[in-house]
Amino acid sequence: MQRGALESIFRAGVHGSVENFRQWLTMYRQLAAFALPQNLSEFQDVLDSQVAGIDFFQHELTDNFMQGEIMRLFDAGATEVIFPYSELRWRNHSEWIFHSVAHESFFVANDLKLAPLQYIRSRVQNFCESKGVIAAHRDEIVISVTEAAENAIKYSNVLPVYIHHGIQKDEYFIRAVNSVNELNLKDEISRGKFSEDVSLMRGVLVMSKLLDFLDIVRDADMRRVEFIGRKKISLKAARFALA
Repeated sequence: MQRGALESIFRAGVHGSVENFRQWLTMYRQLAAFALPQNLSEFQDVLDSQVAGIDFFQHELTDNFMQGEIMRLFDAGATEVIFPYSELRWRNHSEWIFHSVAHESFFVANDLKLAPLQYIRSRVQNFCESKGVIAAHRDEIVISVTEAAENAIKYSNVLPVYIHHGIQKDEYFIRAVNSVNELNLKDEISRGKFSEDVSLMRGVLVMSKLLDFLDIVRDADMRRVEFIGRKKISLKAARFALA
């Protein structure tokens, strides 16, 4: 059974403007168009599950078309407005894709014009809220993950960037994997972007203050770089069985 493209993106637990959803629909189309490169192929099932069964609009994504589709979902009571920026998200939180799981994986594109950072930021925020993470820890997680994702996106030499995050016992964890070609990897190492102790990576001072553990693992043979972070968290209530 095919799913509506916009509905599928809403159910991913993200929130944003009408323009954001236009960008994300374009991003999903691009992610669905190609198989993963060899050095990311172990995650192909994640990409397949993210875009499988989606009935992508064949229409040009004009202002009128997007406004009409967004309003159709809103008028049906499927979406809600959240403040302070009057952004939209799926109203029934129990239908968010991560509602009943302790961790999840997904892909974004490495094209900043498609708003991948807003996609990640909102998805992580709503994930943490759905699990009852207290607001202070949620906000620190969102800042840290956004910083890590920005680096992964900027340095990736292929479209897809892999994100895996979740909660285990009293910790939030994040793993971001991006592909780099050999020349880029050597160049970034020589310029100090990926040092042995991670101390020169852009944004590491922010992340080191907000996370309890962070590391960058570079694999020259696989031509990819992985960011790994963990943070101790407190929950509002025992509302979720953490695996």
